Amino acid sequence: MSIIRLRAVQYLELATAHGHLTYEQQAAAAGLGIATIHRLRNGGPASATAVASICNTYGVEFADVFEIAAAAVVTPAAKNKAAA
Repeated sequence: MSIIRLRAVQYLELATAHGHLTYEQQAAAAGLGIATIHRLRNGGPASATAVASICNTYGVEFADVFEIAAAAVVTPAAKNKAAA
């Protein structure tokens, strides 16, 4: 299984170049929530809406700031060990 993940370094360079230094400024510019920007910058999965908003805001292509990465898979055995 794969997820879409923000390339944080490239994104931060782009956002900074546009004067968007904080989570709040980045969220307002893209029309997304602060928690969404926080999740994306910390490696969480990106939704289609988040991808479109960020690409449209900064005028970039998908591959400029996003990547497709393998999702971590938690097996039932590992889940049971964590619960114990």
